[in-house]
Amino acid sequence: MSENISIISNYIDIEFANRYKSICAKYNGFDNRMSGNQKELYSTIIKRLGYDAKYFSKETFYRIEEVIGRFNFVLDFVLKNGVVETMWYPGQDKQFCVPDGRFDFIAEKLDKSFDRSLHNLPKYTNKEELELILKEIFSIYEDLKTALIGSSNN
Repeated sequence: MSENISIISNYIDIEFANRYKSICAKYNGFDNRMSGNQKELYSTIIKRLGYDAKYFSKETFYRIEEVIGRFNFVLDFVLKNGVVETMWYPGQDKQFCVPDGRFDFIAEKLDKSFDRSLHNLPKYTNKEELELILKEIFSIYEDLKTALIGSSNN
């Protein structure tokens, strides 16, 4: 088995850590966060934003999976109790790209000043905030895909 592919430069190019930190700073209403698991609402918002996500009820998470040329992209997220937990697993030519995993752990690996105690997971208080958070996360996801595909053409 070959080594994992480092994509640190791609994260840096799209300012991943700063963008994720900004989302967490903007949406951090822990005490007023929306409660419960509102699967129908979540599915409606995801579809409205243009994504087809599969829901895994046993683990209560959503998955978007795409294969584009030599790349496979997996974006998992848990939406529950007013918190958005996002995980990202890219691959190229059947090799893992690193770092991967939870967005806050990736940001911490990229930027030593990133403070996970302050900026771990964005929190939403209503459906409008959830939609804005997901829009920003999907924007990061799209930029990462574009950066990875573009860097493989060089």
